[in-house]
Amino acid sequence: MDPTPLAPSKGGQELTRWFTRQIWESLGEQSSDVDSLQVSGDGDLGTPFPIADLAAASFAVSGLSVASLLEASGLDAPAVAVDRPESVAWFDVPLAPTRYIDEPEQHGIHSRWMAEYLTADDRWVRVQASFPSLRRRMCEALGVPEDPDDVARACRAESAEALESRLVRAGAVAAFGRSLAEWRESDQGRAVANEPIADLRATTSRSARWSPHPLRPLLGVRVLDMTRVVAAPMATRFLAALGAEVLRLDPPDGDEVTMMKANDIVLGKRWAVLDAKTPEGRERYRQLLASADVFVHGYRPGALDALGYDADARAEISPGLVEVTLDAYGWTGPLSHRRGFDTVLQFASGLAHEHARWANEDPDHRLPLNSLGHRVDGSRPRILPVEILDFSTGYQLAAAAINGLRRQLVTGQGSVTKFSLARTSTLLAQPEFTAGAAVIELPLSLPTGTRVHEMNRRPSRRLDFPFRVDGVDLYWDRPAEDAGSSAPQWATTRPGPHQ
Repeated sequence: MDPTPLAPSKGGQELTRWFTRQIWESLGEQSSDVDSLQVSGDGDLGTPFPIADLAAASFAVSGLSVASLLEASGLDAPAVAVDRPESVAWFDVPLAPTRYIDEPEQHGIHSRWMAEYLTADDRWVRVQASFPSLRRRMCEALGVPEDPDDVARACRAESAEALESRLVRAGAVAAFGRSLAEWRESDQGRAVANEPIADLRATTSRSARWSPHPLRPLLGVRVLDMTRVVAAPMATRFLAALGAEVLRLDPPDGDEVTMMKANDIVLGKRWAVLDAKTPEGRERYRQLLASADVFVHGYRPGALDALGYDADARAEISPGLVEVTLDAYGWTGPLSHRRGFDTVLQFASGLAHEHARWANEDPDHRLPLNSLGHRVDGSRPRILPVEILDFSTGYQLAAAAINGLRRQLVTGQGSVTKFSLARTSTLLAQPEFTAGAAVIELPLSLPTGTRVHEMNRRPSRRLDFPFRVDGVDLYWDRPAEDAGSSAPQWATTRPGPHQ
């Protein structure tokens, strides 16, 4: 494997290429594949981290994986180009690509249950309680009703470390705001730093059931999607944009089933509910797994095994299966089984603390900060302008899935590739990196296509993708749908035993 050049210390197009090489090599690919990547656009967000570079690199590896797949099928490798500012804009909220025509959505994330609370030792604990199940666990652990003011009073009575431990034991999601140094010196920080960006393992083999199409490379590919929230759903959404049939499965009582409507996260997918804890549901899950080409999920280590099929069993049920997964805190270390979300990991891994510390070094020029669309001071750890861990990791997962399909096409071999939000945080926060000087202001106005789409009975247009793979059409041939709109079965049939 070609050695990767040393990273530039400042953000810019060369650092985009450096990030791309780091991820691409961890996926088992050659660094020289990145040489032809075309990168455009300058500037970065007003943070201490090179967010635009990692955002663009995440799209770049997805594009390179498509080019590599087409080349392996006997076609010329298409050129890949990525734009840095547009990549950042696709990581912003409201989610890309939908832009409503009648009334634009509010910029940023606005949820009173995604918040931080001051503790008895004057530190801050971040909670993610926007889902009813997580909110119930948090409030039961604190012994308070579901009211933010009552939660704040309970948190103020306990130290940050004790509060975090209490909430985590109850199955809630929380983390106190560590500094970068505290995270790096912790047992979990050290464990994550020693993990690869992408942990790739070969599994069982079989002959390919499909072949790439030059315009729609994944046409005919079946993707079983058991993902949640943002990161992994971004991966399966991109696979759908390449023509794959994506079937998302949720438990009937899942939070996202009961509280979410059709949205950009499920564009191009069919969304079914399945109770895989029942004998009938478990057998249906096994049948879907046996006939899938790709399996993407975001369960904590060991959680999916409770359905009766661990990773080895899944590889036997579906030889040649390309499995891609992520967790929050990494796959080794004492916190590896913890639940986590992007904003909570930003607190745990030091990103939020460093964001505020950096701003307070030069408040006249760096304040107010953009924290998920809110203009804020530096009086506490502050979330970054975008959920960089979710979105970046999601597109890395997509690249791993496509590279796995290429290997399966050429050699018949399946694979399992594992990622984590914590490892993406470690990649972003390397000590020698700083963001570029020029500032990209969000929200960024981007061009949309001319076609009018419907989303939730409202007219909308869609943003153009921030990257290009020459000759490949990126679009979704299905609108977003509500949970349970589809049956838990494939829409297409195949000859043979794996229909």
